Order: sequence, then C-alpha cells, then structure tokens
Amino acid sequence: MREAKKAGTPEQSNKGARRRVRLLAFAMVGFMTWAALILWNQQGRLGVKAAHVEELDQKRTETVKLNESYKKEIERLNDPEYILQKIRKEYHYSKPGETLFYTPKSP
Repeated sequence: MREAKKAGTPEQSNKGARRRVRLLAFAMVGFMTWAALILWNQQGRLGVKAAHVEELDQKRTETVKLNESYKKEIERLNDPEYILQKIRKEYHYSKPGETLFYTPKSP
C-alpha cells in the first residue's frame, strides 16, 4: 500500500520553494513591465515638452528681434529729417513748388 508522506519531507519543501520562486518571478516580470510602461510614457511626455520649449524659444527669439527693430524705429523717429522722409514716402507729401512723378510698377 501507499505510504503516507510526512509534512517535513524534502520533496514537499522543494515544491513550496518552487512555488515561491515562481511567484517571485511573476512579481518581478509584472514590476519590470510596469516600469517599462512608465518609462515609455515619460519619454513621450519629455519629447512633447521639448518640442514645446523649442517652439516657445523660437517665438521668444522672434519677439526679441521685433522689439529691437521697434527700438531702432523709435530712435529714428526722434530725428526730424527721418520723419520728413517717412512722411514724403508713405503719404506722398511734397514740398511747395515740387512736382511728384509716379512710375507704374512692373508686374
């Protein structure tokens, strides 16, 4: 007949150890999968943020250039000779006794 195995036999403790190792391996695989997904998500977010920072930096550079051009224009507007030149060009003003000739623009 069959012999009853005792609770403390090496075969049974070996089964328990194998079960613990499998459980630990399963937990490690789950943790590594979770960590990989988090890393993937963070890399995607960093890429989007980097593109946004680049876009904002480009806008800032354009704004600085525009600001510099406005400052130069303000300085030039303090010169009476420049103001006269600008008025004559933009508003087609002329001095008394002066005749303006317009030439057609080529297409």
